[in-house]
Amino acid sequence: MLRPSSSPRVAAFVVASFLAGCGGGGGTTVPSGALQAAGHDRSAVRFTIAIPKATGTASTLRRPRYVSPATASMTVNVVTDPGGTSVVSETVALTTTSSGCSSTLASTLCTLTIALAPGSYDASISTADASDTELSAGQLVDFTIVQGQTNTVALTLSGIPAALQVFGGALAVYGSRSTGFTLYGIAAQPLVVEALDADGNVIVGPGSPTFAVASVSGSGFTIANPTTSSPNRVTLTPPGTNGTTEAFSLTAAYGDGTCALSGAVCSATFSVKNDVQTLFVANHGQDTVMEYAAPYTGTPTTISNGVVVADALAMNAAGDLFVANYEAGVTEYAPPYTGAPTTISSGVNEADALTLDAAGDLFVANYGANTVTEYAPPYTGGPTTISNGVLEPRALALDGAGDLFVANGYGNTVTVYASPYAGSPTTISSGIDDPFSLALNGAGDLFVANVFAAVTEYAPAYTALTTTISTGVSQPDAVAVNGAGDLFVVNEGTNRVTEYAPPYTGSPMVTISDNVNGPAAAAFDGAGNLFVLNEGNNTVTEYAPPYTGGPTTISNGLTSPDALLLSP
Repeated sequence: MLRPSSSPRVAAFVVASFLAGCGGGGGTTVPSGALQAAGHDRSAVRFTIAIPKATGTASTLRRPRYVSPATASMTVNVVTDPGGTSVVSETVALTTTSSGCSSTLASTLCTLTIALAPGSYDASISTADASDTELSAGQLVDFTIVQGQTNTVALTLSGIPAALQVFGGALAVYGSRSTGFTLYGIAAQPLVVEALDADGNVIVGPGSPTFAVASVSGSGFTIANPTTSSPNRVTLTPPGTNGTTEAFSLTAAYGDGTCALSGAVCSATFSVKNDVQTLFVANHGQDTVMEYAAPYTGTPTTISNGVVVADALAMNAAGDLFVANYEAGVTEYAPPYTGAPTTISSGVNEADALTLDAAGDLFVANYGANTVTEYAPPYTGGPTTISNGVLEPRALALDGAGDLFVANGYGNTVTVYASPYAGSPTTISSGIDDPFSLALNGAGDLFVANVFAAVTEYAPAYTALTTTISTGVSQPDAVAVNGAGDLFVVNEGTNRVTEYAPPYTGSPMVTISDNVNGPAAAAFDGAGNLFVLNEGNNTVTEYAPPYTGGPTTISNGLTSPDALLLSP
């Protein structure tokens, strides 16, 4: 699933209805500007449906006999993905004379246009006859409005399946059918399955197959196959054990001999791995780091050997834990974190922030030395030192290109260094006022939490202030971006966490206040759950998407918490 961008774009769905499958009357309902929600730019989304005209003989091409000739309309209910919030529901008529339809002797092409903000969505497709009797319902089709692209998804009411697709139906599911899926967490998650014809059209409605998934190797996952109301959604409940992998078969079935026809693809395989993340919380006042296994409400494991005033946490791909000890260097712990640590001290002076790049290099912000030091694995050698423009560094961030961002408390700047970080930096000063936290979205936009002002956004190449986010913002201590591209601001001044959707203007879309008390940091797990560190009541609170419900509260072993981390 592609992530939303900060600019509106078009997603198009071409609906072609052949005469063999059309009947009845009715008109096309097209949404107006009244559908536009405050604070969000809109773009057009076009939908289409095709019913193939039978040619040749029954032995060479399946005739869509089971597709009702009375199919007269298609209803498209658009919901946000993830979250499932209904955005708009519209109906298009599928007749030769309907408004918005054009016909030839071979086919009828009907178009439904809907205005939507940039982002990811599910379209729930239903069909009906001329008497408005439902013929099919509940089939999901994923689509995304993406910057710089015209997104086209073609639908058909029948056809010979040439490929089967499997998609993650939630933020917690990553990957693809060909590479395998990773399912984060311990909760049940949906997968969306689709059949495509040779032209890449998604087969929907009465002409779509029924689907079934079965285990072929491995064990631990529980399968709930599609139902009548959710005809192409499979739900997998994970075993809750990190690293468990299971292989599955996907089968499409028809009521006739479709699957015996030449070119028909009615089976596929895929694998799913369970990734259960561990939560680490640094207790600044107790010289400990607490380790919590999911669901994080049990008794934690205490890491204390070498921990002295822990201010920041980081973890590399191997699972090694790094702790920035403000008064005692950086300590590195190998799993299961019970042994003596390796201490990194060369060049470290009042370590206040950590980050790691894709190669596993460790970056340390040294508040007491006005430097950032870089250590290559295995971290035992001397560092590369970055000092040009670094003044009381408080926060670090790296983008996909490896550029390093440093928030400097003295002088009110953010400095940007291109790899290998030896040259002069780009200096950002416009709008910067006591920068305390940094975050980047998928487009490379930089967000800065300015404690005494607002949150400011800078687009690449970071030479000018792009957006000031101030509505709902009060003493922002931290910023974070979730997998959907939404910005979350931790507001110490109001004990609130506010969420802003691209383009991040206007009022927050969600305000989180339940049990938020002195919030100082935030992080997301792979399932999109939000974790907020609360210094005011020594807790970490966890909120599930869409973040409007009550939290799970984690408090066991927490005293003066100052940093949190979820394992990769």
